[in-house]
Amino acid sequence: MRLGDVPIYILDVETTGIDPKKSYVCEIGIERWLPPDYSGSVERTQWSSLVRPPCRIPPAASAIHGIYDSDVREAPPFAAVLATFRTLVPAGSLVIAHNIAFDGAFVDLEGRYRGCTLRLAQRLWPSAPSHKNSELALWLGLEVGSAPLHRVAADIAVTGGIFHRILLRMAELDGVAPTLEQICRLSSPEEPVGHLPFGKYRGEPLSAVPTEYLRYARDKWHDVEPGIRTAILAEIERRS
Repeated sequence: MRLGDVPIYILDVETTGIDPKKSYVCEIGIERWLPPDYSGSVERTQWSSLVRPPCRIPPAASAIHGIYDSDVREAPPFAAVLATFRTLVPAGSLVIAHNIAFDGAFVDLEGRYRGCTLRLAQRLWPSAPSHKNSELALWLGLEVGSAPLHRVAADIAVTGGIFHRILLRMAELDGVAPTLEQICRLSSPEEPVGHLPFGKYRGEPLSAVPTEYLRYARDKWHDVEPGIRTAILAEIERRS
């Protein structure tokens, strides 16, 4: 299916912590993604809301995103903003986030396709100095603007710019625009990787990583995504 056949939304959440089992959303935002040169009739919908979590916001989290208890005291609870999200982002949409596994752990995306600029960037630019959102954007030569980073509006703008560059790079490599199926498949944690995304040989193709290190990764990396482990095991098997 062509990407132009589905609505695309960029999602970002700010939270009270990094563990979805113990943390809560304190800000959420979406933007209808359209190419930078788009001039049609579809509106570039933007929406964001602070969220009142059922706990205090830890100082360590506030230090990152700048959201404090006083900011969310009168904000709606998460159930209310989730209802708005579901209205604005209908089933069948493609939802893009920089680490969709994280954002999707807080926001129910059932019935919606998922795309991940983090995983896609790791596949396309494995040797980039960093794959963190703003750092990757700067490396790609994108403007990050003057809005505070780690707030949804700024992060959404950066992710949207990265997503556009990803589409251009995929089209350049394949000679044709990427499809919805490609974006979803390559964003999946199940899809085998071609390069190590971290570790001593970060960014190196698996075929260039010493066997001893691959065996070390096999035996020690117990919590890695399935696509990483599958690729490591396959490369070890190929050499045996």
